[in-house]
Amino acid sequence: MADVQPPPPQPHRVRKRRRRTIACSQCRSRKLKCDREYPTCGRCLKGKSPTKCSYEDGFLWQQPSTVEASSFPDRVVSAPRTQPTMHLVDPPVAHPTPDSGISKSSRPQLTNSMPAACPVEEKRDRFLETVLGAPKAAVNQKFMNSPEILHRHRHHPATQADSRTSSVQDDEPPVSPSQPLDLSPRIMMRGRDTKTRFNGSGIFASLIAQFPDLRTFAEEIRLSSPHLSALRPDLMRVSRGLWKIKPLSEPIPDTDTLSLLALLPSRPVVDELVVLFLTYIESTHRILHVPSFLKELDEFWARTASPELISPTFAVQLLLVLACAWNLADLASLELKNGSSLRCYTALDWTLFAEKWIENAPIKRSDITVLRLHILLIIAQNKHGMKRSKAWLSSATLVKKAMLAGYHRDPSLYAKISPFNREMRRRIWTTIVELDLQVANERGMPPCVQESDYDTAPPLNVNDSDLQEDIEELPVERPLEEFTDCSFQAVLTPSLSLRLKVCRLMHSPRIRCRYDEILRLDWELNRHLSKIPNWKVSELGSTQTGDKVILTQAMLENKLGLSLLSIHTPFAIEASRDPLFAPSARARLELVTMMLSTQKRLHERSRSLSLCNLGDWTVQASCSICQLLHEAAGNRAVNSVTLLHSLPGLPESLVSLVEVALTCLEARLLQVIKGAKEYFFMSTILALVKAKLWPTQATAYKQEVVERVILFAQTLFSQHANCSHLGELGMGNFKSNQILGLNSLQPVPPQYVPELNVPLPDDLGLMASGDLDPFLEAFDWDELAGFTFE
Repeated sequence: MADVQPPPPQPHRVRKRRRRTIACSQCRSRKLKCDREYPTCGRCLKGKSPTKCSYEDGFLWQQPSTVEASSFPDRVVSAPRTQPTMHLVDPPVAHPTPDSGISKSSRPQLTNSMPAACPVEEKRDRFLETVLGAPKAAVNQKFMNSPEILHRHRHHPATQADSRTSSVQDDEPPVSPSQPLDLSPRIMMRGRDTKTRFNGSGIFASLIAQFPDLRTFAEEIRLSSPHLSALRPDLMRVSRGLWKIKPLSEPIPDTDTLSLLALLPSRPVVDELVVLFLTYIESTHRILHVPSFLKELDEFWARTASPELISPTFAVQLLLVLACAWNLADLASLELKNGSSLRCYTALDWTLFAEKWIENAPIKRSDITVLRLHILLIIAQNKHGMKRSKAWLSSATLVKKAMLAGYHRDPSLYAKISPFNREMRRRIWTTIVELDLQVANERGMPPCVQESDYDTAPPLNVNDSDLQEDIEELPVERPLEEFTDCSFQAVLTPSLSLRLKVCRLMHSPRIRCRYDEILRLDWELNRHLSKIPNWKVSELGSTQTGDKVILTQAMLENKLGLSLLSIHTPFAIEASRDPLFAPSARARLELVTMMLSTQKRLHERSRSLSLCNLGDWTVQASCSICQLLHEAAGNRAVNSVTLLHSLPGLPESLVSLVEVALTCLEARLLQVIKGAKEYFFMSTILALVKAKLWPTQATAYKQEVVERVILFAQTLFSQHANCSHLGELGMGNFKSNQILGLNSLQPVPPQYVPELNVPLPDDLGLMASGDLDPFLEAFDWDELAGFTFE
């Protein structure tokens, strides 16, 4: 026994990772062999509860020969690890993404540089894509990491010789214009579980993803301005609106004729606001028959001594007309004419009381007056930034009310409708459809009607004075080259069906088309754009008529330009990676330059024209220019932005256009109940772009953002310093004048260009929430950038 030696020490063995049993959940729990059939294995299929068969994601599957490769033809497969290098058209994805830009019929296929005996793909890979991709098809966690909208389709050679040639070449043939495309546009959604808010906003959502360095830029601004933490409570009040105590949070009493009349200011104030409405709003929204309205207004003033003789419907209509024009007037001038002070929220009261009356009115059938009230209510709420999230519901309801009243069918089919009312019905229907289309574009939602849903003829190009209630025949229509009260609708209506089609296409869950179809839409829209008459302002007499003409031409360009911008933006973003989409990049640059140049021209002419011309298209055009300049600053070899480098001074000119647009936007947002978030957000992006273009001035541009935030907030508080609706908090920290001497509107030397800039977005979907961020969290940027997609 003494000769027995102890066993030599065993070398330390590395413990192998336990291999996961591959089976469905039911077979694994019962410790039975599973054939791994998908979607239901054979054992569960023969059992009592085949619906309980499910596969757990998170690990690799060993796929047996049970799933045919043709079972899932629409999946992009991954290359087996044991195979030689395979040429993949696109990275494999486990679920549909906005980048899946090619339709099923044209999905790219794998090509193999090895002999033909090597299989191109294995079934287990397709099984992996199918099983693991299905449970997570609703959310893409890597959305913001990839700025691409479309995956670029590439054609791969079929022969071995071509494969060897292809492996040497970096650039491969692009997709052809006739190639079917299938893309999922980016959307915005915030909230969780069953309580969410959706906003399609295809253009804006697509553009935001093109600023991957915005997170770093925002963090640098935050760290450089620690004093913002003291202003955080007041900045949050600005972002949420200063109207939470009065009047928005106060209950509205039941309204009658006397309470409505008590809201009206003096007659001189009413007359001034009515003139502003007829000049700047009625010219592009045909709602009223102006001679009839003015006649009713005179009768209204004659009956004020006897309120029982006054129609409450007309009183509500008048209040809404005044509310629509309120922001176009000068408050000091109105107070002088009124003989007493007017509250800052007077127009909000008009809108709220009118809305209350419309809700409670015993209306059984919607006549033309009721439809007018609903149109005016939507416009008034939009002018004051009220209930923006419900505008699409309101416009959809309005469309259905009009259809229930038969306004979608041409009135010439019915003998009981007089010629005058036929024309009024056509005008109102066109206005309603245009309003719904505008709201749909702003919200990123499809419109409620299409061309096939109505057959109402377009309105005539005639003046209101040519129409009388007792006429027996409609007047002869005037040529489009002659400016009339209905020129806006007469020129724009022929393109209505096309713009409805574009809106539905670009805001659908899946955009399925060919690029040559996009080019065809571009050609048709540009054809309508070229038909806008060039009315001569000098030949039209008064200043009011001249403003009407200028605003009509600008709004016609904006309406058509927004549709063009909608179809080109997703492809213009891809132009730097695929030359096929270069026409979209050029078209977008021309469009945004046209829109912002017009905005600058109107801004220089008059404040009223500038405010009326502002719209969703202004923000889209500004963001598009920023994206283009940001791309050009980061990649000087991009063929779609070569023009920016070849023309000296072009980047400076484009930046100055965005600066003017932001100045106009600021003037408007200081008058509405909400909207600071969008303004701060766009200004921060512009600051980022300027810092990229002129790096030596980056520190100054970052400081501009902070100064702009504080200046905007202080200006807003100062306007309401004596208002009761600020509550006990009053002006908060801004009463101490924190930024004395700030002059953000001072011109900047050409080499530094733009100087008007502003704040930065919170999270933006790029920044994870963590420690308290007094600057970013004050603006709850989830509303603008809570991106997910289907």
